[in-house]
Amino acid sequence: MNKNDTMLDKINKVLTIAGTTILMNLIFLVSCLPIVTMGQAWCALLTGIRYSIRGDSWWHGFKHGFKTRFWRGTIAWCLMLIPNIYFLLEVHYGYAQGYVVQLISACLMLALTTMVTAALLTLNVYIPTAIGNWIRNAVNLVFKVPLMLLAAAGVFWLPVLLGLLRPDWLFYTLLIFIAAYFPLAGLINTVTLKEALLDYLIEARANGTLLAEEGKLAEQVEDEEDSGEV
Repeated sequence: MNKNDTMLDKINKVLTIAGTTILMNLIFLVSCLPIVTMGQAWCALLTGIRYSIRGDSWWHGFKHGFKTRFWRGTIAWCLMLIPNIYFLLEVHYGYAQGYVVQLISACLMLALTTMVTAALLTLNVYIPTAIGNWIRNAVNLVFKVPLMLLAAAGVFWLPVLLGLLRPDWLFYTLLIFIAAYFPLAGLINTVTLKEALLDYLIEARANGTLLAEEGKLAEQVEDEEDSGEV
């Protein structure tokens, strides 16, 4: 194989990855249109990314994640949707009126609610356990790796914050939304929390709280732990 063929292969690979990422982003956005489905759409996107990293079909993973994580994703998202929206609007109002104290307090509360939301949805994808363990693990995750979780959660609301704080940047905000933003945000979410998720997975296996998926033991999840993946 000559150098030109190698270069063409690399270009084709990059274009394929870029096209797949854009397609994942568009499907995620369409899935989010009813608003209340955003939680399960995020779970589906994370599952699709997980499958893609493993070398499987991302579309199969997306459908699998949307179906199997539907109810918990819906409940977690709907419970956190109102406080998330409220503090987003508070951030916008404080910024527009120049209220520094209100802006800072609203940002802190938005960060906290977003971190809890991200913890619930991420654990819903990677560590299938009973509801009590799921909620307890999410709270523990917030205290265990707050900065990593904040980084993973912050990228989710970044385009919205840009639109609220700088309406004159609306065109650029829309470009961020339409481009391959959310799959990249999901990948950051996965990579950032990988070590913490592995710890919870090992614990769930040790105490027998790892749930079965679709009538089978979560062998797939266990295999990922053995291979160093999540």
